[in-house]
Amino acid sequence: MVTAKQVQSVLGKQGKEEQIDALIPLVYGYIKSYCNIEEVPEEYDINAIKMIEYQLNTKSGITSESLSRHSVSYSTDYPADVLKGLRRRLRW
Repeated sequence: MVTAKQVQSVLGKQGKEEQIDALIPLVYGYIKSYCNIEEVPEEYDINAIKMIEYQLNTKSGITSESLSRHSVSYSTDYPADVLKGLRRRLRW
């Protein structure tokens, strides 16, 4: 499992340690349910860091925003480039 220090060093961002600490268990829970696994392998740590970066840099899942007549589109999932590399496992 990644730590807040590792995330900060990879992303080159200082501060926001409390936010990162709060996001780490949420991201790992998402990876476990998305891949249908019990333990997250170390190979998925870079995906976890990408997911944390996405959470820190986006405004509440907004994908597009228009000004005239004010239209806002929301996303409920991570983009494909963040999820790339995660393998789903089927349970029989």
